[in-house]
Amino acid sequence: MTIGTDQPNLDLTYSIEDFEAGTHRDSQYLYRAIEDTVVDLATEVRGGRVLDVACGTGKQAMRIAQRGCVAIGAEASLEMIGVGRWVHPESQAGMLRSIAESLPFLDDAFDRVICQGSLDHFADPHAFMREAARVTKPDGRVVIALANFESVSCRFGRSIDALKRRLGRPRPPWRRYWEIPEDHNFKGDLPYVRALGGDALQIDRCFGISMLWNFSNGWLLDKLPERVGRGIWVGLDGLARKRPQHSDIIISVWRKPGATPWRKTR
Repeated sequence: MTIGTDQPNLDLTYSIEDFEAGTHRDSQYLYRAIEDTVVDLATEVRGGRVLDVACGTGKQAMRIAQRGCVAIGAEASLEMIGVGRWVHPESQAGMLRSIAESLPFLDDAFDRVICQGSLDHFADPHAFMREAARVTKPDGRVVIALANFESVSCRFGRSIDALKRRLGRPRPPWRRYWEIPEDHNFKGDLPYVRALGGDALQIDRCFGISMLWNFSNGWLLDKLPERVGRGIWVGLDGLARKRPQHSDIIISVWRKPGATPWRKTR
C-alpha cells in the first residue's frame, strides 16, 4: 500500500529530513556515516527485499530502492508517510502504516530488516525483534542502529556536569546530549543491545560509529581546516568501529539461529 501525494498538513521544514542533523561538522560526519553504513548493510544482497521499520519519511528506503533492491518502509505515523510521498513521489520504495511490534508481512519475506535510530522509542523492543526474526529469511539479517548513552562522550559529559554542580556553576535549562530524552523508553548501551535478540536472533556483527560526538559542543572540529577536522573524526571513528561500548552509535547485525555466520574478508 502506498500513500497519495497531497501536501501533508504539518511543518515540512521539520519533517522532510526526519530531524535536524545539526550544523556542526561532527554531527554532519556522524549522521552521514550512520545512513551510509545502514544502507550498505541493507543492500548486501543484490536485488534483495528490504524492510525499513519506523522509517519516518522513508529517506533510507528510497536510497535502498535506488540501489536496485525492493524496499518497503513501515511507519506508524501516517503524516510522516505523507511527507515522504509528497516530497519524493517518484520513488520506487513502497510505504505503509504499521507498528514495529506487529508487522503485516508473511514469514521469511525479507533479506534484510533495518531499524535506524528508532528502537529506543518502541513500546516493546523485544516484540519487535521477534517480529523482525519472523519476517526475515532463514539466512537474512536484521540491522539495528542505536544511540549509546554509555559512550565516552556521554560519560565525560556527565562527569564534567557533576563537577560544575559541585562548583555551583549554573546549568542550562535544556536537555544535555548525554541525558536520555523523555520519548525514549530505555537507555541504549552495549549490554542492552547484546540482550535484545532473546531466543529469536543471535548477534552476527557488532561495531560502533563515531567517538566523542558533541563533547565540545561541536566547536572544536569547526575551527580546524576541513581536511584536519575530517582526519581527526575518521581516526576516532576507526577506534569506535573496534570498541562499540565506547562509540556514539552502536550498529548490531543479527541472524537467525542456524544461519551461516558472517566471516570477515580481507
